[in-house]
Formats: sequence, C-alpha cells, structure tokens
Amino acid sequence: MYPYTGCTMKVGIDLGTTYSTIARYDGISSKAEIIPNVFGKDLTPSVICFLEDETIIGDEAKDMQAGGTGAVASVFKRRMGDPDYVFEAFGRTYDACDLSAILLKKLISDAEKRTGEKIDGAVITVPAYFNDLQRKATIRAGEACGIGVMKIVNEPTAAAVYYGYRHSNGKTVLVYDLGGGTFDVTVVRVEGGNIDVVGTAGNHLLGGKDWDAVLVDEACKRFSDEFGEDPREDVSVMNEMAVAAEDYKKLLSKAGEVSVTVRYDGNVGRYRITRDEFDSKTRFLLKATKDVIDGLFEDIGMDFSDIDEILLCGGSTRMPQVAEYLRVLTDTDVITHTDTDLAVAKGAAMMADYYERGTGADGMEISDVTSHSLGALSVNGDGTRYINKIIIPANSKVPCSMTRPFMIDGGNMTDRIEVYTLQGESEIPLDCTVLEKNVVTGFDNDGDGAVIDIEYMYGGDGTVRVRAFQNGRPVTVSTEPVPEDVSWMAGAPGNHTTEMPITSNIVVCIDLSRSMKESMAEVKDVVRDFIHGISGCDTRIGLIGFGDRVQVFKDLTVDTGAVMSSLNDLKVNMLGRGTDRSPLKAAMDMLMETKGARTAVVLSDGEWGRRDNAMDEAEACRRNGIGVVAVGFGDNVEMSFLRQIATVEDGAMLTTLGDLKNAFGTIATAITSEAEDLRERRS
Repeated sequence: MYPYTGCTMKVGIDLGTTYSTIARYDGISSKAEIIPNVFGKDLTPSVICFLEDETIIGDEAKDMQAGGTGAVASVFKRRMGDPDYVFEAFGRTYDACDLSAILLKKLISDAEKRTGEKIDGAVITVPAYFNDLQRKATIRAGEACGIGVMKIVNEPTAAAVYYGYRHSNGKTVLVYDLGGGTFDVTVVRVEGGNIDVVGTAGNHLLGGKDWDAVLVDEACKRFSDEFGEDPREDVSVMNEMAVAAEDYKKLLSKAGEVSVTVRYDGNVGRYRITRDEFDSKTRFLLKATKDVIDGLFEDIGMDFSDIDEILLCGGSTRMPQVAEYLRVLTDTDVITHTDTDLAVAKGAAMMADYYERGTGADGMEISDVTSHSLGALSVNGDGTRYINKIIIPANSKVPCSMTRPFMIDGGNMTDRIEVYTLQGESEIPLDCTVLEKNVVTGFDNDGDGAVIDIEYMYGGDGTVRVRAFQNGRPVTVSTEPVPEDVSWMAGAPGNHTTEMPITSNIVVCIDLSRSMKESMAEVKDVVRDFIHGISGCDTRIGLIGFGDRVQVFKDLTVDTGAVMSSLNDLKVNMLGRGTDRSPLKAAMDMLMETKGARTAVVLSDGEWGRRDNAMDEAEACRRNGIGVVAVGFGDNVEMSFLRQIATVEDGAMLTTLGDLKNAFGTIATAITSEAEDLRERRS
C-alpha cells in the first residue's frame, strides 16, 4: 500500500456478474495494467455479505456465502435496471444499483490504497445487450461512488480494443464473450489499430453460472436418488453448492473427472462426474450461444465465412468445451489468451486514456453500435392497435439520432404530448422494454394544428435521450415514471385496458415409448432449441411424457432452466413400452385455468393404441380453446391420425427425424402468430 501522492488517475472497471476488476493505462509503457485488490489479487468476487454491524465485500464475502453466514448478495448484475428486484438485509433494502455501488466503492478504495492515487474518472463496462435502463443504472452506481463516469462501454468492444489493438490488425474478428452471468457476441473489424464494431448481440441471462447450476443439479439428483431427500429445497445448502460448483467446474476444465460432495440432512454423498458427462448435459447452453450468433449474422448479413478468427474472452471460455464446440462448428481459428479474465478491464483502461486525451492509446479510433432497436409507441395504420414503431434499428452506429414529426390536429388545444420510448425488435409493445414516459410541453398551439419534431438519440455509450423542437426551437421534455400497469398498450388506442399482457402457454408432450430409443437424443436437442426460441417473460412452458402412462414432468413455468432440467430427465420406456395413453387430457388440465394463448405440442414416432380416447381428448381441447399441434416422424405415423388430433389450422405435421428442427421452427412461428392474433382480438 502507498500513501496518497496527490495525483489522480483514470481507470477502466469491469463490473462483472461473478468477478470484477480494475485497470489503468500506462502511457509510458503503452500497456494496460491491472490494479490488484488489498489481498494482491487481480479479481474481486462480486459478492457482498451483510452482517448486523458490518458489510463484507469480495473474497471474504464469498467465503461467508459458502459457509452460510450473513445475508449474501451475488449475481445481482443480472437484475440491473429491474424495478422489481429488492434485496433485504437487516431491515434495509437494496436494488441492484445500490449493490453495484457498494461493490464499486470497494474496488475504488482498494485501487487507491494500492497506488496512492485518487480515481477521478472511469470507463465502466457492461454487457453489449444491456438496455437503456441497465446502462443508466450502471452510470448511477458509478456516480454514487463520487467518480466521474467517463463512458459506459460494451464488454466485447473493450476486449476487442485490448486484443485487437495488439494482435489482430487487418482482420474481421468475432468476439465470443462468455462471462459468469452474461453472454455477448460482437463482430469487429480491426485496421491500423482502429476498432470498428459491425454488430453485436447477446443474452444477459446466460453465463458460467448456468453451467454451475447444471453441475449442482446433477449432483443433487444423484443425492436424491440415493437418500430420498432433495438438497435443492434448502437455500443454505444451495449457496454452499453454488460456490463449490465454480471450483468443480474449474477442476473439470483441467481434469477428466471430479468427485462432487453433497451434504444434507445428516447424509453425505460423493458423486463422480466426468468431463464428457458435464459437456453432454451442458451442450444445450452452448447451442444457446450459437442461437445468439446466428441471430447477429442474420441482422448484419454475414456468416462464419466472413470471420477471420474467433476471439474468446470471459472466464467461462476457459472450459475446453467452448473452444472445441466453436472449432467444430466453424472451422475458424479460435484464439485464446491467458489473461482472458482481465481483457475487458484492460481494454476499458485503454479507452479511458483514449477519452481523456481524445487520441490516447497511440491514436486509436473506436466506433460502436446499438445493441437494441429504439422505437416509439405508435398506432398502426388502421388505428386498431398500438405498435412499437422502430426509429433507430439495432446495430446502428453510435452516436446517432433520428427525428420524427408529431402531428397535433386542428381543434386540439392540448399543451402536452406524451411520448413512450421502447427498446426491442418486436412490433408488439409489451414484448419490448418500455424505457421512459417523456412529456413534451412549452410549445405553441393556437388550435390550428401544430407539428412537434421529436428527436430520438443514442449516445456513444448506448444510452437513450429524447429531445423535442418546434420550428427548430427546443421545447421542454421531462421524464415521468412509467406507469406500473402498461397493459393498455395491448388494447385499442383510446381505450386503456387493465388486462395483463397476453401470455403464451405451451405444453410440450413427448412420446417415451420404446420406438423412440434411437431418436431420443436428437429429439431432445430439437425441443431444447424450440424452447429457447419461444422463451421469454410472457411465455410459460410445461413438459409431459407419455407412453402406456402419462406423467407431468414440469408444470407451466417461465423458468426455462427448470424445463431443460426436466427434459434431461426423460428416458425411453420409463412410462411403458407402448403408447396406450394420450397426453392431451393432462395438457388440457394444465392449460385450462391459464390466460392467453394455449397450445399443446405433441411429438410421436409411432401408432397410438387407444385412438378414440385421443380424439375425444383432442375434441375437448378444441371446445376449450386449446390448440393442439401434432408432429409425427417415422414410418409408423399416419397423417390422417395427426389431422384428427390437431385442433389448429395446419397443426398436423408429418416429417423425418432429420427435418424435425425445421418443423419445430414452423410451430414456433405459428404459436407466436396465435398470441398476436389473440392480442388483436382482445383489442
């Protein structure tokens, strides 16, 4: 530790989901350097432990989490900008912004003690797919620490600045950033030391913690099978397992197997898990990252043939399965570095120098893009429903702005305009994030009609701003809280309904008879892709298996991880060798009391024993407004039977195992359309 020197410094901060770190740029050596914490470590766990008279942060807090001591907050970065998230500890409440500020203060304090210099400015990184609410919450957290937030920067961009600037001149690089709690992918072009971001996409609810959860889930299942007790019902045991899982995962990255210990209710279980088993059970998570990449390529009109190399960053890319998966998938060079955990902070430090001096880091230039489309609440052409009218598309260069006129008809003497700003790609407002309610006042309106120009802007850090003008003169724009109930956006304009947003409820029913033995693995992969494709905050999914018996494996839930876990449990013959029982009554029972679009998707490869019962149950579904989609594959399925149990138009599909994925893509589109139709009927 050094005494205060009177000097100040600018830093880069990687405020991570599981670990955080801080770095500075040395103009003399032209290198970015990590500033260790008080324990001399480069990485500080993003964990906070509240005790009655003390708050512990970092390594000690993580130890307390493992021991079940205190009230422990972790992985709160995933809840940034979420108004519904509240963490309670000893009579006080904190949102994710508050918790992030506490963590930032610790990082800053340690860095200042280590260097003897005061931090007066910082570039803070965020996942590329963070929306405006999450970015502004991050800025508030930084400002709460008393430092100037120079800029919010996308994590993959910061990594590309660090690695691309030094290593990848004259190349098009795909940055694959898999952190502890988030996943981002960014395509950049590097030329002459300059970084040009072509496009970015991500999933801020997918990260290394999800791999940890699979490991914990598998060990707990084996414990439950052995002792008849489920450790997952005990929060303290799960906290201990969550901390241990990270270490087990790291061991699996180096060794072929680990022995996982589970202690619960006086019993101790030890379970051997091999790397191959772990890789197999988490492959659906890798496929989820591929879905994000595919979506980005579609948006920017590229594919892997346009990519010179793939750059891995984020600590979770140390799992061997990541590089192996990408090499097989792409036949493209996959580049790894020893300091992958530190690349984002180092890149942010270089950018802090860049922004401080204008042309720092030896004249490097950086351009970035928007990660979400920016739109405004509008009315469709025939005036029957609200829509999200996209103003600035995703992957537009930032900073950028677009202006749209707002017409006030003659005879309307209003002196106030309400503008709702949204982020998202869907035309349906409730499928998007409602960012702000902007109120425009101070304009002239004599009753003869007026035009107010509304300017929508993305700043260089991806944050949103709205301005308004009348005949070139600025008028007042104020921000009011978004109403808690915005369900009226699903109704007819001028008729603010109080109905909840339309929900899609989908029950997937899978044939587990003996004939499915050879195809079950591929069927599970297709169903996983299907679930990832339709999942969202307004979609609930259930899972049923059938054969000679019917069993509900997962009731309707928005927790896709829980559905995936139940899907993994399905085994051929576990409900008998034949298909004498139809799953449709069980699906109908699950869907009957729900609101919104209701669909049962049935997948089978053979003949059913009691067809009359199945058709009776299908008719009951039809009478109760439940859609049935019947998908068959193989030589023993009759299209005529599929048509008899399908209750929606074109809901019977006969396909092959190889073409099953395309069939399920069609189903996803049909289900989405049904939900949209229901919205329109209710409006």
